[in-house]
Amino acid sequence: MTEEPYRWLEAITNRREYIEDQIAPGLPVVALSADPGVLLLTVKSPTPKLFEIYDHLALGSLGHPADIEKVRQAVIDAAHLEGFARSPSDVTARRLVSYNLAPALKAAFEQIFAAPLLFRGILAELGATPADDFIWRVDYDGSFTAQSGAELAHGTVISGARQVTKDWFAQDPKPALDRTTLKAAALSALRLLVWAKLRGTKDQGIEFSAVPTNAAKLKETLKADGLEVALLDRSLLGQPIAYRIPSADEIGL
Repeated sequence: MTEEPYRWLEAITNRREYIEDQIAPGLPVVALSADPGVLLLTVKSPTPKLFEIYDHLALGSLGHPADIEKVRQAVIDAAHLEGFARSPSDVTARRLVSYNLAPALKAAFEQIFAAPLLFRGILAELGATPADDFIWRVDYDGSFTAQSGAELAHGTVISGARQVTKDWFAQDPKPALDRTTLKAAALSALRLLVWAKLRGTKDQGIEFSAVPTNAAKLKETLKADGLEVALLDRSLLGQPIAYRIPSADEIGL
């Protein structure tokens, strides 16, 4: 009996190592709160990684497509149930993360005899002003971190390599990104995306200041078929849907 806690801890450690190894190839996802709204950006892949969740909420994710879909559907169901039982204004990222998403992920992670969820995500909430936005990073084990206020000036990123996110927020001083227009925010987000990809793969020591500022060169560095972009449009806040996909001309990429 005295060995059981140690066996459980060993199993959890092995489970964490397995999940980290499986999601390590996952390409980064970037979120940036800007004057026009909250912009989400990632490398285009065969399966989508950016989703509308509710009127003013969006999800960015990486991991196994089937697990991403499970999490997406669970968050959508929770959001709509909350909106029906209370009111749309009561549907907040804080409530969804604290009372639904994080507990569900933690429970799935600790079920050592069931397949784990391969998932890492960003839940973004649009406010009336950039200062009212919230961005939450949520991991497969139920851990989460929120960004709001002045912290949003630096953007947020998730990657298959957890160390990339730690490196971004460990910088002192942290780079402040241009968020004044949609095109400026898109370029800043693309630079962060390129930094995260290089940091997690071939150039682990690259500094953000060394990342090119030319959009064409940035896309060439990514060596991707395209970008997946979503915007929580501040001008649409209060409308049935604030989530939309901006055109290439709008973002200048």
